[in-house]
Amino acid sequence: MAEAPFLVADLPAGLYEPGVYVTVRTDGDVGLSAPNNRCLLIGYMATGGTGVPDAPYRALSQTDVDANFRSYSQLAHMYAAAKAQVPIGAEVYCVGLLEPSGGTAQVLNVEITGEPSAGVLSAATTAAAADTLTIKYRGRGVSVSFKAGDSFEAIATAFKTAWDAIENAPAVCGRSTAALTFTARHKGLYDDGALEVSFASKGASGVAAKLGTITFANAATVATTGGATLTMMSKTASIDIVDTGTAAASGTALVNKLLTAAYPVRAAQPGTPTGVVTLFYANGRPIRPLAVSIALSGVTVQTATAAVGTAGAGVPTLTTALGNLGASEDAYRAWALSYTSTTELSATATHIEAESGVAEGSKGQVAIFCLTNSAAAMSAANIPTATTPRLDSSARYAPCWAQSAGNAGWELAARYAAAVAAEAYVARNFNGLELIGSDEAPIVPIHPLDRPTRDERNQAIGLRHSPVSVNGNGNMAVIWAGTSYKPKGFKDAKLRKLSTRLTLDYYIYDLANTLTSQFAGKKIKTSSPARTGNSTTPAAVEEAVYRWTQNLDDADLFDGAEAKRDAIRAAVVVSPTRIDVNVPFCPPADLDIVAVTGVQE
Repeated sequence: MAEAPFLVADLPAGLYEPGVYVTVRTDGDVGLSAPNNRCLLIGYMATGGTGVPDAPYRALSQTDVDANFRSYSQLAHMYAAAKAQVPIGAEVYCVGLLEPSGGTAQVLNVEITGEPSAGVLSAATTAAAADTLTIKYRGRGVSVSFKAGDSFEAIATAFKTAWDAIENAPAVCGRSTAALTFTARHKGLYDDGALEVSFASKGASGVAAKLGTITFANAATVATTGGATLTMMSKTASIDIVDTGTAAASGTALVNKLLTAAYPVRAAQPGTPTGVVTLFYANGRPIRPLAVSIALSGVTVQTATAAVGTAGAGVPTLTTALGNLGASEDAYRAWALSYTSTTELSATATHIEAESGVAEGSKGQVAIFCLTNSAAAMSAANIPTATTPRLDSSARYAPCWAQSAGNAGWELAARYAAAVAAEAYVARNFNGLELIGSDEAPIVPIHPLDRPTRDERNQAIGLRHSPVSVNGNGNMAVIWAGTSYKPKGFKDAKLRKLSTRLTLDYYIYDLANTLTSQFAGKKIKTSSPARTGNSTTPAAVEEAVYRWTQNLDDADLFDGAEAKRDAIRAAVVVSPTRIDVNVPFCPPADLDIVAVTGVQE
């Protein structure tokens, strides 16, 4: 057979320190890592803890994390999620980020009010019958009972008292008369999960929960066709607006539209319409209120304004944290990121790539983050192909997509990263990985009416996002475990799957260790055989590498060791003190699809 071209390892000319350096060539994808079981969680810490900001810290227990970063912090909740997924088997490290300077916290509203009837607001101020109110934030919450005749203000007061008693509550509850506010524990722009409001009677007690308002103003000017679209996470409701149409007419059209289907919000207006539409939480339907918005098209003069809470503002500063991680020789198999903002993702990607090079520490880590927006929003943003960060050139990133998830994306990412870090079979196909909850870290399956369709999940995979949704068992699961990598052809298509990147990283670590243990401190002989244990030859290195591939093949970590024997070559090429080795890296491919054609006989 024809000899394969000899490839010289991609080492810098000025690298002189002895060692075994292993490179993977996959049409440009190069990286290294140790097969450790470390999981790294990066999230906000709260003031008052004993932890050092921006420094990696080995977490020993939930009590330990609570003391260092505060029990109600984002980081403490990420740790609880990781340990719910993997109680033992992963070393969990935490990096506590400071809240953004000058940032603001997200605020969500729940006002206790009367149950509307046929799209008309109620004038009631007290409950008509006994009932139980439950409010959950990211699956954490509390229930309070009330009786007939209780005022709405009294119900709100009782609920705040019960909420304040929750240990490690995920938000701070405030109250003004019958209006409750839920303020995120941290300042900053970040996904903090969904809010779920339910009444045991499903409205029969005459009590409802107001989410916010949509206000139309002014008569419309419409040149040809015009309308308004209300977006509610993954759902939309559209109405037509006619020329000279009044604000009241637009409000009425929207209320009537929302009465016709099972949307994640309900709507009502005064008996005499004014253009102000009141939105209500749909009973037992988790929703991100800030994902509710109104937009006009083809309409001038008339306006539409949504008042549905206040978004957080500000992003974390990562410079010190990434610098501290870079200063350490520790590698973390899987990172869970609490942020999805492009600037911060870009900084993280730059750091990870710099530490994955053949001569720059050889850490080779993967980063997992999760979006919870709609299919349309995910497609429009398409983070893997964004100019900054450009993630589609590397297989070290696993963007996940959990449309309308009740949990925060960073809680899901923490679970996934912990599972990856703890996995003993490094080539595992993570398709179907179920995400697990606990009392400390409840998991909220996506509501049946909000789950992505098969077409939407397939679209996400095509955009290199790993869908996270509800499986056939009713549990949240990673449907397809991929990476952000965009293949250049058939040869490197395996890198679309996370298991391939993890397997290659293991190859690099294990081969380096194998060759170091056998050949460190040896002399090189190229013109005669090695006659003592003091020296070796390129042929001996070839044989050692072949035995290594066989061992991997026996463990189902390599595909075709025997067939690839002739492709393993070693030679002294660049320097008399260096042996270059060519070896094919052949990780088994994930089984994603079995296509069966039935032929009728």
